[in-house]
Amino acid sequence: MNYRSTRGKVQTSLFEDVLFSGYASDGGLFMPEKIPVVDNITLEKWKELSYLDLTKRIMSLFIPPEEISSKELNDIVIKAFDNFGHKDIVSLTAVSNFNILELFHGKTLAFKDYALATVGMFIDHFLNKRKENTIILVGTSGDTGSAAIESVRRSQWVDIIVLFPKGRCNVVQELQMTTVRDQNVHVVRTEGTSDDLDVPIKNCFSDHVYAESNHLCSINSINWARIMAQIVHFFYAYFQTCEEVGETVTFVIPTGALGHCAAGSVANKMGLPVKLVCAVNENDIVHRAVSTGDFTMSEKVMQTWSSAMDIQVPYNMERLLLLFSDMNHALVDSLMQEFEQKHILKIPQDIQLKMRQVISSASVSRDQTLQTMKECWDEYQYLLCPHTAVGVSVIWDQRRCNNIKTPTVCIATASPAKFPEAVKAAGIEMPLTPQLAQLLTSATCCSDMKKGEDWDLILRTMISDISRKRLSN
Repeated sequence: MNYRSTRGKVQTSLFEDVLFSGYASDGGLFMPEKIPVVDNITLEKWKELSYLDLTKRIMSLFIPPEEISSKELNDIVIKAFDNFGHKDIVSLTAVSNFNILELFHGKTLAFKDYALATVGMFIDHFLNKRKENTIILVGTSGDTGSAAIESVRRSQWVDIIVLFPKGRCNVVQELQMTTVRDQNVHVVRTEGTSDDLDVPIKNCFSDHVYAESNHLCSINSINWARIMAQIVHFFYAYFQTCEEVGETVTFVIPTGALGHCAAGSVANKMGLPVKLVCAVNENDIVHRAVSTGDFTMSEKVMQTWSSAMDIQVPYNMERLLLLFSDMNHALVDSLMQEFEQKHILKIPQDIQLKMRQVISSASVSRDQTLQTMKECWDEYQYLLCPHTAVGVSVIWDQRRCNNIKTPTVCIATASPAKFPEAVKAAGIEMPLTPQLAQLLTSATCCSDMKKGEDWDLILRTMISDISRKRLSN
Protein backbone atom coordinates (compact mmCIF):
# COMPACT_ATOMS: atom_id res chain seq x y z
CA MET A 1 0.00 0.00 0.00
CA ASN A 2 1.41 3.37 -1.08
CA TYR A 3 0.21 6.69 0.32
CA ARG A 4 0.30 10.12 -1.29
CA SER A 5 -0.75 13.57 -0.16
CA THR A 6 -3.98 14.85 -1.67
CA ARG A 7 -1.82 17.54 -3.30
CA GLY A 8 0.49 14.94 -4.81
CA LYS A 9 3.91 16.24 -3.80
CA VAL A 10 4.60 13.88 -0.87
CA GLN A 11 4.41 10.11 -0.93
CA THR A 12 5.40 7.14 1.24
CA SER A 13 4.96 3.39 1.37
CA LEU A 14 4.88 3.33 5.17
CA PHE A 15 1.68 3.42 7.21
CA GLU A 16 3.89 4.53 10.12
CA ASP A 17 4.86 7.70 8.23
CA VAL A 18 1.21 8.50 7.55
CA LEU A 19 0.18 7.80 11.14
CA PHE A 20 2.70 10.29 12.55
CA SER A 21 2.37 12.99 9.88
CA GLY A 22 -0.87 14.90 10.42
CA TYR A 23 -0.78 17.28 7.45
CA ALA A 24 1.71 16.36 4.74
CA SER A 25 4.55 18.83 4.23
CA ASP A 26 2.83 20.18 1.07
CA GLY A 27 -0.25 21.10 3.13
CA GLY A 28 -2.34 18.17 1.93
CA LEU A 29 -3.85 15.14 3.65
CA PHE A 30 -2.60 11.61 3.17
CA MET A 31 -4.66 9.10 1.21
CA PRO A 32 -3.94 5.67 -0.30
CA GLU A 33 -2.71 6.02 -3.88
CA LYS A 34 -5.18 3.32 -4.88
CA ILE A 35 -8.39 2.35 -3.06
CA PRO A 36 -8.64 -1.45 -2.64
CA VAL A 37 -11.81 -2.93 -4.16
CA VAL A 38 -13.77 -5.63 -2.31
CA ASP A 39 -15.84 -7.96 -4.51
CA ASN A 40 -19.30 -9.34 -3.68
CA ILE A 41 -17.89 -12.76 -2.78
CA THR A 42 -15.76 -11.14 -0.10
CA LEU A 43 -18.65 -8.95 1.06
CA GLU A 44 -20.76 -12.08 1.53
CA LYS A 45 -18.00 -13.63 3.66
CA TRP A 46 -17.68 -10.46 5.72
CA LYS A 47 -21.42 -10.23 6.41
CA GLU A 48 -21.26 -12.53 9.44
CA LEU A 49 -18.15 -11.00 11.01
CA SER A 50 -18.18 -9.29 14.40
CA TYR A 51 -17.21 -5.63 14.66
CA LEU A 52 -13.76 -6.60 15.94
CA ASP A 53 -13.10 -9.13 13.17
CA LEU A 54 -14.37 -6.73 10.51
CA THR A 55 -12.05 -4.04 11.89
CA LYS A 56 -9.07 -6.37 11.51
CA ARG A 57 -10.00 -7.36 7.95
CA ILE A 58 -10.49 -3.81 6.73
CA MET A 59 -7.41 -2.37 8.45
CA SER A 60 -5.24 -5.16 7.04
CA LEU A 61 -6.02 -3.81 3.55
CA PHE A 62 -4.31 -0.52 4.42
CA ILE A 63 -1.52 -1.60 6.80
CA PRO A 64 1.38 -3.64 5.36
CA PRO A 65 2.01 -6.83 7.41
CA GLU A 66 5.72 -5.96 7.48
CA GLU A 67 4.82 -2.99 9.69
CA ILE A 68 2.10 -4.57 11.84
CA SER A 69 1.77 -8.34 11.68
CA SER A 70 -1.56 -10.13 11.73
CA LYS A 71 -1.00 -11.15 15.35
CA GLU A 72 0.01 -7.63 16.38
CA LEU A 73 -3.04 -6.16 14.63
CA ASN A 74 -5.28 -8.71 16.34
CA ASP A 75 -3.84 -7.81 19.76
CA ILE A 76 -4.11 -4.07 19.11
CA VAL A 77 -7.76 -4.23 18.05
CA ILE A 78 -8.81 -6.45 20.94
CA LYS A 79 -7.04 -4.28 23.52
CA ALA A 80 -8.37 -1.05 21.97
CA PHE A 81 -12.00 -2.05 22.50
CA ASP A 82 -11.76 -4.00 25.73
CA ASN A 83 -13.37 -1.27 27.86
CA PHE A 84 -16.32 -0.38 25.63
CA GLY A 85 -19.71 -0.55 27.29
CA HIS A 86 -21.63 -2.69 24.79
CA LYS A 87 -21.12 -6.40 24.18
CA ASP A 88 -21.07 -5.86 20.38
CA ILE A 89 -18.95 -2.68 20.69
CA VAL A 90 -21.55 -0.82 18.58
CA SER A 91 -25.33 -1.20 18.50
CA LEU A 92 -27.97 -0.66 15.85
CA THR A 93 -31.36 0.45 17.17
CA ALA A 94 -34.57 0.66 15.12
CA VAL A 95 -36.39 3.97 15.59
CA SER A 96 -39.41 4.86 13.46
CA ASN A 97 -38.66 3.41 10.01
CA PHE A 98 -34.86 3.64 10.08
CA ASN A 99 -31.90 2.45 12.15
CA ILE A 100 -29.64 4.45 14.44
CA LEU A 101 -26.01 3.34 14.62
CA GLU A 102 -25.04 4.07 18.23
CA LEU A 103 -21.38 5.03 18.28
CA PHE A 104 -21.29 6.24 21.88
CA HIS A 105 -20.41 3.21 23.99
CA GLY A 106 -16.77 4.21 24.56
CA LYS A 107 -15.18 5.87 27.57
CA THR A 108 -16.08 9.47 26.62
CA LEU A 109 -19.49 8.57 25.14
CA ALA A 110 -18.80 9.78 21.59
CA PHE A 111 -18.01 8.22 18.21
CA LYS A 112 -14.47 9.60 18.33
CA ASP A 113 -13.67 6.88 20.89
CA TYR A 114 -14.02 4.19 18.23
CA ALA A 115 -11.35 5.47 15.87
CA LEU A 116 -9.07 6.98 18.48
CA ALA A 117 -8.95 3.79 20.55
CA THR A 118 -7.10 2.06 17.71
CA VAL A 119 -5.13 5.15 16.62
CA GLY A 120 -3.78 5.58 20.15
CA MET A 121 -2.74 1.91 20.20
CA PHE A 122 -1.01 2.22 16.79
CA ILE A 123 0.94 5.25 18.01
CA ASP A 124 2.02 3.47 21.18
CA HIS A 125 2.97 0.36 19.16
CA PHE A 126 5.44 2.22 16.94
CA LEU A 127 6.80 4.49 19.67
CA ASN A 128 7.49 1.52 21.89
CA LYS A 129 9.48 -0.08 19.07
CA ARG A 130 11.43 3.13 18.47
CA LYS A 131 11.73 4.06 22.16
CA GLU A 132 10.83 7.61 21.09
CA ASN A 133 8.39 10.29 22.19
CA THR A 134 5.84 12.28 20.22
CA ILE A 135 3.70 15.37 20.79
CA ILE A 136 0.11 15.11 19.56
CA LEU A 137 -1.62 18.38 18.55
CA VAL A 138 -5.42 18.34 18.55
CA GLY A 139 -7.95 21.05 17.75
CA THR A 140 -11.49 20.27 18.84
CA SER A 141 -14.94 21.85 18.67
CA GLY A 142 -16.56 19.09 20.71
CA ASP A 143 -15.81 15.44 21.39
CA THR A 144 -12.43 14.87 19.70
CA GLY A 145 -10.41 16.43 22.52
CA SER A 146 -11.61 14.21 25.34
CA ALA A 147 -11.50 11.05 23.19
CA ALA A 148 -7.95 11.87 22.09
CA ILE A 149 -6.88 12.49 25.68
CA GLU A 150 -8.42 9.21 26.80
CA SER A 151 -6.64 7.28 24.04
CA VAL A 152 -3.11 8.36 25.12
CA ARG A 153 -3.34 9.77 28.65
CA ARG A 154 -1.40 6.88 30.19
CA SER A 155 1.19 6.51 27.44
CA GLN A 156 4.79 6.88 28.54
CA TRP A 157 5.74 7.98 25.01
CA VAL A 158 3.15 10.68 24.28
CA ASP A 159 2.38 14.26 25.31
CA ILE A 160 -0.89 15.65 24.01
CA ILE A 161 -1.85 19.31 23.51
CA VAL A 162 -5.57 19.97 23.00
CA LEU A 163 -6.94 23.36 21.91
CA PHE A 164 -10.65 24.09 22.26
CA PRO A 165 -12.73 27.27 21.64
CA LYS A 166 -13.92 29.06 24.79
CA GLY A 167 -17.70 29.00 25.17
CA ARG A 168 -18.24 26.83 22.10
CA CYS A 169 -18.05 23.40 23.73
CA ASN A 170 -20.74 22.47 26.23
CA VAL A 171 -20.08 22.03 29.95
CA VAL A 172 -19.60 18.25 29.82
CA GLN A 173 -17.28 18.34 26.80
CA GLU A 174 -15.14 21.03 28.42
CA LEU A 175 -14.98 19.23 31.76
CA GLN A 176 -13.99 15.95 30.14
CA MET A 177 -10.88 17.76 28.88
CA THR A 178 -10.05 20.19 31.68
CA THR A 179 -10.42 17.80 34.63
CA VAL A 180 -7.71 15.38 33.43
CA ARG A 181 -4.66 15.74 35.68
CA ASP A 182 -2.18 13.42 33.92
CA GLN A 183 1.19 15.10 33.41
CA ASN A 184 1.29 14.29 29.69
CA VAL A 185 -2.01 16.13 29.02
CA HIS A 186 -1.97 19.87 28.19
CA VAL A 187 -5.30 21.63 27.51
CA VAL A 188 -5.62 25.14 26.06
CA ARG A 189 -8.77 27.27 25.93
CA THR A 190 -8.80 29.77 23.05
CA GLU A 191 -10.81 32.94 22.43
CA GLY A 192 -12.20 32.27 18.96
CA THR A 193 -13.73 29.51 16.86
CA SER A 194 -12.44 26.03 16.09
CA ASP A 195 -11.45 27.32 12.64
CA ASP A 196 -9.31 29.99 14.34
CA LEU A 197 -7.43 27.50 16.48
CA ASP A 198 -6.81 25.23 13.48
CA VAL A 199 -4.56 27.94 11.99
CA PRO A 200 -1.60 27.73 14.42
CA ILE A 201 -1.91 23.93 14.46
CA LYS A 202 -1.70 23.76 10.67
CA ASN A 203 1.19 26.24 10.67
CA CYS A 204 3.15 23.93 12.96
CA PHE A 205 2.55 20.90 10.74
CA SER A 206 3.17 22.78 7.50
CA ASP A 207 6.62 23.74 8.79
CA HIS A 208 8.01 20.31 7.97
CA VAL A 209 11.42 20.77 9.61
CA TYR A 210 9.82 22.07 12.80
CA ALA A 211 7.20 19.32 12.90
CA GLU A 212 9.80 16.60 12.37
CA SER A 213 12.31 17.96 14.90
CA ASN A 214 9.61 18.14 17.59
CA HIS A 215 8.00 14.79 16.64
CA LEU A 216 4.57 16.35 16.05
CA CYS A 217 1.56 14.18 15.27
CA SER A 218 -2.19 14.77 14.82
CA ILE A 219 -5.11 12.50 15.57
CA ASN A 220 -7.86 14.77 14.30
CA SER A 221 -9.55 13.39 11.18
CA ILE A 222 -6.62 15.09 9.43
CA ASN A 223 -4.96 11.75 10.19
CA TRP A 224 -5.64 8.98 7.68
CA ALA A 225 -5.73 6.37 10.46
CA ARG A 226 -8.88 8.05 11.81
CA ILE A 227 -10.57 7.77 8.42
CA MET A 228 -9.44 4.16 8.04
CA ALA A 229 -10.97 3.21 11.40
CA GLN A 230 -14.27 4.93 10.55
CA ILE A 231 -14.62 2.98 7.28
CA VAL A 232 -15.52 -0.01 9.46
CA HIS A 233 -18.69 1.72 10.69
CA PHE A 234 -20.19 1.71 7.22
CA PHE A 235 -19.40 -1.93 6.45
CA TYR A 236 -20.66 -3.14 9.83
CA ALA A 237 -23.93 -1.15 9.75
CA TYR A 238 -24.48 -2.07 6.10
CA PHE A 239 -24.29 -5.79 6.87
CA GLN A 240 -26.64 -5.35 9.83
CA THR A 241 -29.16 -3.40 7.74
CA CYS A 242 -29.27 -4.89 4.24
CA GLU A 243 -31.42 -7.91 3.47
CA GLU A 244 -28.95 -9.11 0.86
CA VAL A 245 -25.51 -7.95 -0.25
CA GLY A 246 -25.82 -5.67 -3.27
CA GLU A 247 -28.77 -3.53 -2.23
CA THR A 248 -28.14 0.14 -1.48
CA VAL A 249 -28.22 1.49 2.06
CA THR A 250 -28.34 5.24 2.78
CA PHE A 251 -26.30 6.68 5.64
CA VAL A 252 -27.28 10.04 7.09
CA ILE A 253 -24.20 11.60 8.70
CA PRO A 254 -24.27 14.52 11.17
CA THR A 255 -21.40 16.42 9.59
CA GLY A 256 -18.60 18.65 10.83
CA ALA A 257 -15.13 18.27 9.31
CA LEU A 258 -16.38 15.56 6.88
CA GLY A 259 -14.32 12.74 8.42
CA HIS A 260 -17.19 10.28 8.43
CA CYS A 261 -18.24 11.37 4.96
CA ALA A 262 -14.69 10.79 3.70
CA ALA A 263 -14.72 7.33 5.31
CA GLY A 264 -18.10 6.51 3.75
CA SER A 265 -16.90 7.71 0.36
CA VAL A 266 -13.85 5.45 0.59
CA ALA A 267 -16.19 2.56 1.54
CA ASN A 268 -18.23 3.35 -1.57
CA LYS A 269 -15.10 3.34 -3.74
CA MET A 270 -14.17 -0.02 -2.18
CA GLY A 271 -17.40 -1.46 -3.55
CA LEU A 272 -19.88 -1.04 -0.70
CA PRO A 273 -23.22 0.08 -2.21
CA VAL A 274 -23.92 3.05 0.04
CA LYS A 275 -25.30 6.55 -0.45
CA LEU A 276 -24.39 9.34 1.96
CA VAL A 277 -26.39 12.33 3.19
CA CYS A 278 -24.44 15.08 4.96
CA ALA A 279 -26.68 16.63 7.62
CA VAL A 280 -25.43 20.02 8.83
CA ASN A 281 -26.69 22.90 10.98
CA GLU A 282 -26.77 26.58 10.01
CA ASN A 283 -23.01 26.46 9.39
CA ASP A 284 -23.77 25.12 5.95
CA ILE A 285 -20.58 25.27 3.86
CA VAL A 286 -20.79 21.50 3.31
CA HIS A 287 -24.43 21.72 2.19
CA ARG A 288 -23.63 24.53 -0.22
CA ALA A 289 -20.59 22.70 -1.59
CA VAL A 290 -22.46 19.44 -2.20
CA SER A 291 -25.69 20.94 -3.52
CA THR A 292 -24.34 23.84 -5.61
CA GLY A 293 -20.54 23.47 -5.73
CA ASP A 294 -20.12 26.68 -3.70
CA PHE A 295 -17.26 25.99 -1.26
CA THR A 296 -17.05 29.49 0.19
CA MET A 297 -16.41 30.42 3.80
CA SER A 298 -19.10 32.45 5.56
CA GLU A 299 -18.20 35.64 7.40
CA LYS A 300 -18.70 34.03 10.81
CA VAL A 301 -19.38 30.71 12.49
CA MET A 302 -22.82 30.52 14.11
CA GLN A 303 -23.06 28.97 17.57
CA THR A 304 -25.63 26.16 17.70
CA TRP A 305 -26.69 23.27 19.93
CA SER A 306 -24.65 20.90 17.73
CA SER A 307 -21.31 22.51 18.58
CA ALA A 308 -19.05 19.93 16.90
CA MET A 309 -20.59 20.98 13.59
CA ASP A 310 -19.95 24.70 14.11
CA ILE A 311 -17.14 25.03 11.57
CA GLN A 312 -16.55 26.66 8.21
CA VAL A 313 -13.39 24.86 7.07
CA PRO A 314 -14.24 21.15 6.78
CA TYR A 315 -10.73 19.98 5.90
CA ASN A 316 -11.79 16.55 4.64
CA MET A 317 -13.42 18.21 1.65
CA GLU A 318 -9.91 17.92 0.22
CA ARG A 319 -10.14 14.12 0.40
CA LEU A 320 -13.57 14.19 -1.27
CA LEU A 321 -12.22 16.34 -4.10
CA LEU A 322 -9.48 13.76 -4.66
CA LEU A 323 -11.84 10.77 -4.57
CA PHE A 324 -14.34 12.30 -6.98
CA SER A 325 -11.74 13.76 -9.36
CA ASP A 326 -10.45 10.24 -10.07
CA MET A 327 -7.39 10.86 -7.86
CA ASN A 328 -6.26 13.98 -9.78
CA HIS A 329 -3.70 15.30 -7.30
CA ALA A 330 -2.58 18.25 -9.42
CA LEU A 331 -6.15 19.51 -9.73
CA VAL A 332 -6.78 19.17 -5.99
CA ASP A 333 -3.55 21.04 -5.26
CA SER A 334 -4.65 23.89 -7.50
CA LEU A 335 -8.18 24.00 -6.04
CA MET A 336 -7.03 23.98 -2.42
CA GLN A 337 -4.41 26.68 -3.01
CA GLU A 338 -7.15 28.83 -4.53
CA PHE A 339 -9.41 28.21 -1.51
CA GLU A 340 -6.65 28.97 0.99
CA GLN A 341 -5.82 32.24 -0.75
CA LYS A 342 -9.35 33.48 -1.41
CA HIS A 343 -11.59 31.46 0.98
CA ILE A 344 -13.76 31.01 -2.11
CA LEU A 345 -13.94 28.01 -4.43
CA LYS A 346 -16.30 26.80 -7.11
CA ILE A 347 -16.00 23.03 -7.33
CA PRO A 348 -15.60 21.98 -10.99
CA GLN A 349 -18.80 20.71 -12.60
CA ASP A 350 -17.49 17.23 -13.39
CA ILE A 351 -16.46 16.68 -9.75
CA GLN A 352 -19.83 17.98 -8.56
CA LEU A 353 -21.67 15.50 -10.76
CA LYS A 354 -19.59 12.52 -9.60
CA MET A 355 -19.89 13.60 -5.97
CA ARG A 356 -23.69 13.88 -6.18
CA GLN A 357 -23.96 10.31 -7.42
CA VAL A 358 -22.90 9.29 -3.90
CA ILE A 359 -23.46 12.31 -1.62
CA SER A 360 -26.38 14.65 -0.99
CA SER A 361 -26.89 17.15 1.83
CA ALA A 362 -29.35 19.16 3.92
CA SER A 363 -29.25 21.88 6.57
CA VAL A 364 -31.21 21.97 9.85
CA SER A 365 -31.89 24.97 12.11
CA ARG A 366 -31.33 25.25 15.87
CA ASP A 367 -35.08 25.24 16.55
CA GLN A 368 -35.64 22.25 14.28
CA THR A 369 -32.89 20.37 16.12
CA LEU A 370 -34.62 20.83 19.50
CA GLN A 371 -38.02 20.03 18.00
CA THR A 372 -36.67 16.74 16.60
CA MET A 373 -35.18 15.81 19.99
CA LYS A 374 -38.58 16.42 21.64
CA GLU A 375 -40.60 14.58 19.00
CA CYS A 376 -38.31 11.56 19.01
CA TRP A 377 -38.56 11.35 22.80
CA ASP A 378 -42.32 11.85 22.93
CA GLU A 379 -43.16 9.43 20.10
CA TYR A 380 -40.49 6.73 20.48
CA GLN A 381 -38.99 7.26 23.96
CA TYR A 382 -35.59 7.53 22.30
CA LEU A 383 -33.34 10.36 23.42
CA LEU A 384 -31.06 12.00 20.83
CA CYS A 385 -28.00 14.17 21.25
CA PRO A 386 -28.35 17.45 19.28
CA HIS A 387 -25.92 16.27 16.56
CA THR A 388 -27.81 13.04 15.97
CA ALA A 389 -31.05 15.04 16.01
CA VAL A 390 -29.78 17.00 13.00
CA GLY A 391 -29.46 13.69 11.13
CA VAL A 392 -32.85 12.38 12.25
CA SER A 393 -34.49 15.66 11.25
CA VAL A 394 -33.08 15.27 7.74
CA ILE A 395 -34.37 11.69 7.51
CA TRP A 396 -37.88 12.73 8.54
CA ASP A 397 -37.89 15.65 6.08
CA GLN A 398 -36.62 13.54 3.19
CA ARG A 399 -38.94 10.63 3.96
CA ARG A 400 -41.90 13.04 3.90
CA CYS A 401 -40.74 14.20 0.46
CA ASN A 402 -40.07 10.59 -0.62
CA ASN A 403 -36.42 11.46 -1.31
CA ILE A 404 -35.02 8.44 0.59
CA LYS A 405 -36.38 5.11 -0.60
CA THR A 406 -33.63 2.77 0.59
CA PRO A 407 -32.94 1.21 4.00
CA THR A 408 -31.52 4.05 6.08
CA VAL A 409 -29.02 4.38 8.92
CA CYS A 410 -28.47 7.55 10.94
CA ILE A 411 -25.08 7.75 12.62
CA ALA A 412 -25.50 8.67 16.30
CA THR A 413 -22.38 10.61 17.14
CA ALA A 414 -22.67 10.96 20.92
CA SER A 415 -24.72 10.09 23.98
CA PRO A 416 -27.38 12.66 24.92
CA ALA A 417 -25.92 12.53 28.45
CA LYS A 418 -23.10 14.74 27.13
CA PHE A 419 -25.55 17.52 26.22
CA PRO A 420 -27.74 18.26 29.27
CA GLU A 421 -28.23 21.91 28.23
CA ALA A 422 -29.66 20.92 24.84
CA VAL A 423 -31.82 18.18 26.35
CA LYS A 424 -33.25 20.67 28.84
CA ALA A 425 -33.79 23.28 26.11
CA ALA A 426 -35.76 20.67 24.16
CA GLY A 427 -38.14 20.35 27.11
CA ILE A 428 -36.97 16.91 28.21
CA GLU A 429 -36.18 15.93 31.80
CA MET A 430 -33.01 13.86 32.08
CA PRO A 431 -31.47 12.88 35.43
CA LEU A 432 -27.73 13.39 35.89
CA THR A 433 -25.65 10.27 35.31
CA PRO A 434 -23.12 9.40 38.06
CA GLN A 435 -20.30 10.17 35.62
CA LEU A 436 -21.74 13.62 34.86
CA ALA A 437 -22.42 14.40 38.52
CA GLN A 438 -18.78 13.63 39.34
CA LEU A 439 -17.52 15.82 36.48
CA LEU A 440 -19.56 18.81 37.64
CA THR A 441 -17.79 18.78 40.99
CA SER A 442 -14.28 18.17 39.67
CA ALA A 443 -11.44 20.71 39.74
CA THR A 444 -10.35 22.07 36.35
CA CYS A 445 -7.00 23.02 34.91
CA CYS A 446 -6.11 24.57 31.54
CA SER A 447 -4.18 27.46 30.02
CA ASP A 448 -5.55 30.20 27.77
CA MET A 449 -4.90 31.86 24.42
CA LYS A 450 -6.53 35.27 24.17
CA LYS A 451 -7.50 37.35 21.16
CA GLY A 452 -4.68 39.57 19.98
CA GLU A 453 -1.97 37.28 21.29
CA ASP A 454 0.49 35.50 19.01
CA TRP A 455 -1.02 32.00 19.01
CA ASP A 456 1.73 30.61 16.80
CA LEU A 457 4.36 31.75 19.30
CA ILE A 458 2.40 30.52 22.34
CA LEU A 459 1.84 27.08 20.83
CA ARG A 460 5.44 26.70 19.66
CA THR A 461 6.73 27.78 23.07
CA MET A 462 4.56 25.13 24.71
CA ILE A 463 5.85 22.50 22.28
CA SER A 464 9.46 23.54 22.89
CA ASP A 465 9.00 23.36 26.66
CA ILE A 466 7.55 19.84 26.41
CA SER A 467 10.38 18.73 24.10
CA ARG A 468 13.04 20.11 26.45
CA LYS A 469 11.44 18.44 29.44
CA ARG A 470 11.34 15.10 27.63
CA LEU A 471 15.02 15.43 26.66
CA SER A 472 16.06 16.28 30.20
CA ASN A 473 14.33 13.14 31.46
